[in-house]
Amino acid sequence: APAPAPAPAPTVPEPAPTGEGPPRVAADGGAKPVLPPTVAYVAGLMPLSTTGVGEFLRAHPAYDGRGVLIAILDSGIDAGAPGLVVTSTGAPKVLDLRDFSGEGRVALVPVEPAGDGRVMVGGRLLRGAGRIARLATSGRWYAGTFRELPLGRPPAADLNGNGTNTDEYPVIVVRATDGWAAFLDSNLDGSFEDEMPLHDYRQGRETLALGTEPITLAANLEESDRGPVLDLYFDTSGHGTHVAGIAAGFNLYDVQGFHGVAPGAQLIGLKIANNARGGVTVHGSMVRAMEYAARFAQRRGLPLVLNLSFGVGNEREGRAVIDSIVNAFIAAHPSVVFAISAGNDGPGLSTVGFPGSADLAITVGATYPGVFARPPEPGGTPPADRLGFWSARGGELLKPDVVVPGIAFSTVPRWNLGEEVKLGTSMAAPHVSGLAACLLSAMAQEGRRVSGADIAQALAASARRFTGATVLDQGAGVPQLTAAYEWLVAGHQGSRYLVRTASGASAAFRHSGALSEGDTLEVFRVSHAAGLRAAQYLLRPLVPWLSAPDLLPAAPGVTEIPVVRRPGRAPPGPGVQVGTILAFNPNDTLAGPLFRLVTAVIVAHDLDDRPFAEPRRVVPAGGVQRYFFQVDRPDATLEAAVTLADSTRERALLKLYEPGGRPFRGGAERTVGEDDGGTARFVVRSEDLVPGVYELDVVARPLEPVTVAVRVERSPVGLAVTAGDLEATNHGSATARGPLRASLLGAQATFAVDAQGAPAESLVVRVPAWAASAEVEVRLPPEQWDWFTDFGVTVFDSAGHQVGHEPLNYAVGRQSVDVESPGPGAPLVVELFPAFAWADRAPPWQALVSVRFLLREPRPLSEGPDVSVVPGGRVRVPLPSPGSLPLPHGFVPLVQASLGGAVRRVTVGAGR
Repeated sequence: APAPAPAPAPTVPEPAPTGEGPPRVAADGGAKPVLPPTVAYVAGLMPLSTTGVGEFLRAHPAYDGRGVLIAILDSGIDAGAPGLVVTSTGAPKVLDLRDFSGEGRVALVPVEPAGDGRVMVGGRLLRGAGRIARLATSGRWYAGTFRELPLGRPPAADLNGNGTNTDEYPVIVVRATDGWAAFLDSNLDGSFEDEMPLHDYRQGRETLALGTEPITLAANLEESDRGPVLDLYFDTSGHGTHVAGIAAGFNLYDVQGFHGVAPGAQLIGLKIANNARGGVTVHGSMVRAMEYAARFAQRRGLPLVLNLSFGVGNEREGRAVIDSIVNAFIAAHPSVVFAISAGNDGPGLSTVGFPGSADLAITVGATYPGVFARPPEPGGTPPADRLGFWSARGGELLKPDVVVPGIAFSTVPRWNLGEEVKLGTSMAAPHVSGLAACLLSAMAQEGRRVSGADIAQALAASARRFTGATVLDQGAGVPQLTAAYEWLVAGHQGSRYLVRTASGASAAFRHSGALSEGDTLEVFRVSHAAGLRAAQYLLRPLVPWLSAPDLLPAAPGVTEIPVVRRPGRAPPGPGVQVGTILAFNPNDTLAGPLFRLVTAVIVAHDLDDRPFAEPRRVVPAGGVQRYFFQVDRPDATLEAAVTLADSTRERALLKLYEPGGRPFRGGAERTVGEDDGGTARFVVRSEDLVPGVYELDVVARPLEPVTVAVRVERSPVGLAVTAGDLEATNHGSATARGPLRASLLGAQATFAVDAQGAPAESLVVRVPAWAASAEVEVRLPPEQWDWFTDFGVTVFDSAGHQVGHEPLNYAVGRQSVDVESPGPGAPLVVELFPAFAWADRAPPWQALVSVRFLLREPRPLSEGPDVSVVPGGRVRVPLPSPGSLPLPHGFVPLVQASLGGAVRRVTVGAGR
């Protein structure tokens, strides 16, 4: 259809990044979309023009993904959502829905129908057994109850939209002439007489909707030695449904021409996430879903694209088990294209999560389309696109591979109306999946055989780069669909190589800063993984300060390539410098690089030497200014302050990262503007400080520059704990004098968890009457973090309601919950929910869990005597008495102490 005339787009509320699992906070269940879908369509809020989708499909309307299968590994797909019903050719859009999460599992037990036409289900006698008996072909019936409460909080867990999450649906399963069939008392009237049977979704794509703003349910019914197994499939997140609409929606919201990237493609929805636990994957769910998708596509002879908008942060880049599983899967299925989101922890360096860090996957970062920054004037054009500030960046990893729009207006379940605009690299991955589907569709219709490596390299070779951004920010850049198609038609062949540094990562990431002439920065080890194998590597540096051999033979196994600092060239200056060496096949340089050798060198400000102060810095519109600080004293306190030059007009986003790229555990993000008084601060207390290089980022809004002053300093005094006392050490050059100040915060207990395998572990603590909130901190060994695909931490109150669900994104995580106690001693349950990458292995694991109950306001304690600490000196300071505070069993008082600019939380008494 012809493109509509440009029209002004109304202002769209900017959502926060959704995370790589489903959104962690449910929507409010609004009754209408955030914008009318027709307005969103005309305004271009499904931003297809960025990658040239419209231009390509106008030239090749049949190459719209038809004949290609996209597997959405996510929170589920609501098959009743408008736009996910049929393809552009009228074929069914969703071919299968499978639950690998176990969230909708209904525990079934054998039952006998009574002679009076009733049947006992969950302790209740229900009518309608006669209707079921007329369809049943076996006398053995099975019954169970499907409860809303375990599904989490409304509106998502309110399946029928009646305002509560406490409904319980009786279920009967019997064998009928056409297989197993489930009956739900969907209207809770105590009778099955008015209910229709629900078969396995593969049989006839049957679904069931409950209530007025319902969630669409589908059934998975399988045979087992003990009878039927019933999983009810649904999307109580909205995340997977939104992703599916971007990848392949057709006539979204019944608006003619409002499509996703590949409207002709078909979908299978593979649910890997337990949405009730904050959207975490479960044990082996990723692997089982991948294998199922491959079997499904192979049996039907369909080209396959996998989309995984999911991930968690890397602790040790290149060592995650799921990365090796993804690489092995792609190697075993070379025709498959696998797109994975990069993560939302940007713009800090070294923040790409796993499994987006898998070498052979297409890792997708995000752009911020200009149409979302400012609506265009009638007949005008929107502002230029920017890189998404939230999009994860490479560092130790040579990722992402490409970047595409990471925000879109797409389809959502009916309960999720009002949340049609979602933002994150979760929204970028399905854009690339749709591009891959269009290319596979084109090649299949032209009778050309292509591999996943061909598609990946075609997308990278066609990409347009953002000026001023490095390869760690954007990979190859923004793919262009027409150019990628022409690359394939030209007969180029794709290649995949594994690049490894001595640390096992895929890029060199140096924090030392100082470089000597001729210094060997890294010896890269390169091996061929898939696709065309070159006989020689032609190496071309893109920066003057790096050099490598011009031409190297490709060894049959591993080729070692030294990269050195070129003599006579200036070394990198303050901040970060990124240098790239491209490797080409000398026989086909037009195919684009075979691989990249990337070296990033950071020159950090040493805060142990002196504070850092920059009185004025202009950050351009949409830009990121990075600062790096070396802190080697683990007992010190770090404080960073950013002040706007004009807080009445300007606004900025601040991000702080710990060494290694982990977002600051005490809250990594701050906004600064008029509402914040023009200044925002990060304070890293002594107990939280990690020695190494911290990164502070200042991010300007997409259309407006910002002028800031930055000051970062380390406290001259360090605070440690020795034998129940504070130990103050003066690392400065002047004598530190002053009183010890302390406040009672509440109480803390720490529990060591030694767990066996996949089952969840729970801790029960008692809420003291004085507590206003609780803080739950979970710490895992970093080497064990590599085993998981996810780790849920869910907090329940005494009634079984969720009061918090914040899955770990790294091996250390915190969440705060309100715990207004219904009475002294009410229980609070902390559930730890591991998800191992292996489908057939769940080894023992350990965790430390700290629970802190906090007063509504800190209670000042008596001020201690003045303390004097000479440079290089050390003084032990007794902590003041915390006074009387009724404590739950196992808890000790928690005090915050400060001295000489250092701040530390300390437990007082036994059990610390």
